[in-house]
Amino acid sequence: MIKTDWINTDLLSGSHDCADSLAQIKQWSALKLFYRQYMPYARVSAKESVAVICQHHTPALADDKPPSMAQAITTQTLTGSNKAFNSPAKIIAAVRIKPVGPFQLINGVLVEPDSRGKGVASDLLNFINPHLIDKKCFLFTEAILQPLYQKQQFNLVTPQQTNQIPADILQLYLRYHSDKRPLVIMQLCRTL
Repeated sequence: MIKTDWINTDLLSGSHDCADSLAQIKQWSALKLFYRQYMPYARVSAKESVAVICQHHTPALADDKPPSMAQAITTQTLTGSNKAFNSPAKIIAAVRIKPVGPFQLINGVLVEPDSRGKGVASDLLNFINPHLIDKKCFLFTEAILQPLYQKQQFNLVTPQQTNQIPADILQLYLRYHSDKRPLVIMQLCRTL
């Protein structure tokens, strides 16, 4: 079973429920581990909104035994559930939305290698789309991924249009873009 959801990155929310706090910490740890494994240069921030797609596996149990403690912990880590009978879950994709002043930057779209080419990134982008601010949401991507984002109503910002990009976004772009890793800027422009 595949499930898409938001990860609560607000670890300082002052939650009075110890179980909720522990679940948040486990979710945060699983997310950081996922990025460290597949995108080691990424730095996940608690200020970002993060959406993930998790794949839940039903353990193959020949004798109908309940899941092991390790399986239950894995489930708790990703779902925040204290129910040991849930199936274990694994993050297969994640995306971060970074606030930059009044703007949003889609950052760190990541799909594990075994799940690529199966529409997982599109599913994740469809999930976050209602939370994006039209004309104030940007992303930087490799040119080869441009069609993926165009399907999500992002338009290419041409070099001639960069003077229309907010200074904060342009500064970040110049920091990430290089000759070794050329990126393009795209902006969300929904058609009515």
